[in-house]
Amino acid sequence: MNISRWPKSDTRWYLGVKCQKCRSPILFALDQSEGGNQPLGPRRLFLTCQNLECRHQDDYSSANVARYQKAQD
Repeated sequence: MNISRWPKSDTRWYLGVKCQKCRSPILFALDQSEGGNQPLGPRRLFLTCQNLECRHQDDYSSANVARYQKAQD
């Protein structure tokens, strides 16, 4: 996944969910496992979509959490 607003030097992994309205990724934390298979504990996630045209707010507590890393250009 290529998210253009990230600096090119940023190769860290992030945790995120897909927006329930526009399906854009909503990133909410650095992945401390750096992409490994570290199990995620239960969390309460009330998030706002980062897409300026959407800005949908919802409870993502039961959503599938995925790992994202900036694509190398």
